[in-house]
Amino acid sequence: MAICIQYFSGATLCHLKPQQGLSVRHQRRAIDVTLACKLTHAYGKYHLAMLHRELFMSEENTSYQQAERMAGMMNQMTVFHSSPSDFLHTKEESVDECIDNYKEFRQLMDEYADEYFVPNVVEEFCKKVYADEEHFIFFKPFCNLYYSVYADALLWYQQGKIDYKTFCREFQELSS
Repeated sequence: MAICIQYFSGATLCHLKPQQGLSVRHQRRAIDVTLACKLTHAYGKYHLAMLHRELFMSEENTSYQQAERMAGMMNQMTVFHSSPSDFLHTKEESVDECIDNYKEFRQLMDEYADEYFVPNVVEEFCKKVYADEEHFIFFKPFCNLYYSVYADALLWYQQGKIDYKTFCREFQELSS
């Protein structure tokens, strides 16, 4: 069941769009929000690439029983339905997924590059977050489940691709 929560008022969102006539403070906030969304997307692709790399390099193979447990856990946590086959992969599939996600990561780095989004710095950020076992405990697992959806919605709103009402529909918490 999807629960729609309105996190932002229309007035607040107005100040999140980079546009003419905004105060310096609001312009800075708009840039910060855009950067946070872009970092979320970049880290999400980096995280997936590294997970598939680890799967490929792992000596262990996931058993069907382990895959059933993982699918059951995911089905309890989200509205997305998972089956055991979603967690069973061959080494070749893992390599292909790793390469595809890394290409998408590099593509985002090129697409987002500007004076605020510096690819070398962003790549170091991604490496540090991925390697950090103590911090980012909510960001890492939910980056590809929820946060990337929120980042998409906010970027689309900022770019004028969707209106406020559509943004509110997209910016929702998915829970079972």
